[in-house]
Amino acid sequence: MKFICNKEELIKGINIVMRAAYGKYQKSILECIHIKTVEQSLVLDAFDMTTAMKTTVYAQVEQPGETAIPARILYDIVNKFPSGELIFEREEASIRISGANSSAVLSEMDAQQFPAFPEMDAAEDKKITIKQKIFKEMIDKTAFSAYTAEDRPIFTGLLIETDPDAGTLSVVGIDGIRMAKKVTPISTKTKIKAVVPSKMLKEASRIMNEEDGDVTLCFNDNACYLSSESVEIFTRLLDGEFINYRAIIPMQYKTRVRVNTGLFERSLELMMVLAREDSSNLIRMSIENSYIDLQSKSEYGETQDKLPVDMQGDMLRIAFNAKFLLDVFKVVEDEEVYMEFTGRLQPCVIKPVSGDEFLYLVVPVNVAE
Repeated sequence: MKFICNKEELIKGINIVMRAAYGKYQKSILECIHIKTVEQSLVLDAFDMTTAMKTTVYAQVEQPGETAIPARILYDIVNKFPSGELIFEREEASIRISGANSSAVLSEMDAQQFPAFPEMDAAEDKKITIKQKIFKEMIDKTAFSAYTAEDRPIFTGLLIETDPDAGTLSVVGIDGIRMAKKVTPISTKTKIKAVVPSKMLKEASRIMNEEDGDVTLCFNDNACYLSSESVEIFTRLLDGEFINYRAIIPMQYKTRVRVNTGLFERSLELMMVLAREDSSNLIRMSIENSYIDLQSKSEYGETQDKLPVDMQGDMLRIAFNAKFLLDVFKVVEDEEVYMEFTGRLQPCVIKPVSGDEFLYLVVPVNVAE
């Protein structure tokens, strides 16, 4: 086995697939990146038995072959080499890497033991195609609300759902304290409802650029296969029933305010300076007389900010974890949004002034009035 490739292109490829390498145990074939020469290119893939990722890197192949090298070692070594061309060549049971005046010899594992990249058997009616830029936006604006602990696995995923009648694709994340939903128009006859690990979708978003290329998602009963120009990703779907999130969305409100998104985000960041000193990131809000009065305090002092708003309904005093609100306002691009309340212990609904492109819920903190 011998090939020559560009360091920067190889690092880009390694960085794409290495997140799927198994990281818990050493000396396992699953901790490796599998490299195989195919014509004048390298196919790199990694597989932790739940998620598999594959990409292609151009190379000048002089002797075909394949190898498996631990992902972290490979990345760290190649990343420290000088820029320019690298030569990979097998020497007995090792791989020698040479570039400029630097060289390294890395032990390899038996590439024949590396599991084959999973094949996806999906019917055409379980396939959707969407622009990368749009899909990336949908993930970036919902994934922060996915559950991160391991005691409720189903909520560590994002619900991907199509509605052929309405012509929409939606992505929903929920962690018990907040919910995020992003909707985009899509022309499809496909009815899909699947819970995909948010970790995989965040990795896909990280890899994708914001150009006009497409991403295709295929589904069967237990897996999702995502492909674009730069990467192929396979992941198993999460088992279980996703919550009926529509049932927890308040249909009416007692208080509604129309806020300037940028001003409210700035105010929340001001509150966070002191609120973050408390593990609950607590802020208090008073809504009255067409103003929102925000306050936070800690042993270091207190802050207050008063914002003008268009207000409808009852006056209200309510408290929140400021970080949960700030996560929402950091991803909302609309100049203004509605914040709707039904009581001091009921979720706040954040949605567009017009349309239904997104919807967020944030549960308040129960504090003494």
